Amino acid sequence: MKALLKWLLLLPVFVVVVLMAVVNDHPVRISLNPFVSSDSGLALDLELPLYQVGFAIFVVGVLCGGFTTWNSQRKYRRKARDMGQDAALWRSRAERAEKTAPGGSRLLESGAKKAGA
Repeated sequence: MKALLKWLLLLPVFVVVVLMAVVNDHPVRISLNPFVSSDSGLALDLELPLYQVGFAIFVVGVLCGGFTTWNSQRKYRRKARDMGQDAALWRSRAERAEKTAPGGSRLLESGAKKAGA
């Protein structure tokens, strides 16, 4: 059901994007150096179809947004990594205590039975 709904929503978007690409295929000049006139040989000018410029801007926007989102969640990844290390430390301590304590395995098994009941 979700897949059908997704395709029903995305299919018109795909059709519009393809139609825009077909209609806007005339070349546009893009100057990458605004300080040098386009008449001199030092200018970095590109001549691309308009739809390629639009797609390139879209891709750059997606990449910038993805990087920003990934970077903003850095503190949560660090916290999860630290908590995983703490969990491993406590797990190893519990296993050592189980091995050294007399009847330790029985204590852990009875605790597991109580938790499951």
